[in-house]
Amino acid sequence: MKDIIRPGLILMAYGLVAGLALGIINSKTAPIIAEQEEAARMAAIEAVLPEAVVFVTDTADGVEFITGYIDEEHSEIAGYVVTAHGAGFSSTIRTVVGLSTDFTVKGIEIVFQAETPGLGTKILEVRKDEQRPWFVQQFDGREIGKLEVDKDGGELVSITGATITSRAVARSVADAADKLKTSLEKASPPIERLPEETEKNDILETAEGGEE
Repeated sequence: MKDIIRPGLILMAYGLVAGLALGIINSKTAPIIAEQEEAARMAAIEAVLPEAVVFVTDTADGVEFITGYIDEEHSEIAGYVVTAHGAGFSSTIRTVVGLSTDFTVKGIEIVFQAETPGLGTKILEVRKDEQRPWFVQQFDGREIGKLEVDKDGGELVSITGATITSRAVARSVADAADKLKTSLEKASPPIERLPEETEKNDILETAEGGEE
């Protein structure tokens, strides 16, 4: 009987020790990961709305977004920033979207994806002599009503072999932008300011976040 109980107790002890060790490691690394994700988000905000000097978090009709101003006096709005979430082939893709005041897309930055390597991950592929992913560049200057991939009759060129990923980005950006536009039009008073303001000089440097 002892020969049966003893191995079980030893295994239990090992399990407790391993669980405790993992808990300690997680408690140490979780804040670092969160800090890196916030750094990537803030760098993306700056990238999609480069004219802005001050970024203020607002809400309109329950939708949270960021308003960018061209100066510290908030005398003129440079545009808005909203985060889009799209269901890709193997992950929920997060995209930071910059919008002008007339809701033309100023730029997008994909801050998280875990799509299939070599296929869906090509949404972040940078071609030779270019600075930004070619897929992402297609969104620059587009009206939110014209954000469809070619497979759906639109003008955005899909990633070969990764239509689901391409469509997820396009549709999520369009949906997020349209939702914000509608919310701003409906909101009364127009916006509710949240207690958060970030100056451009404090924007952190980027890190980056993964078909068919």
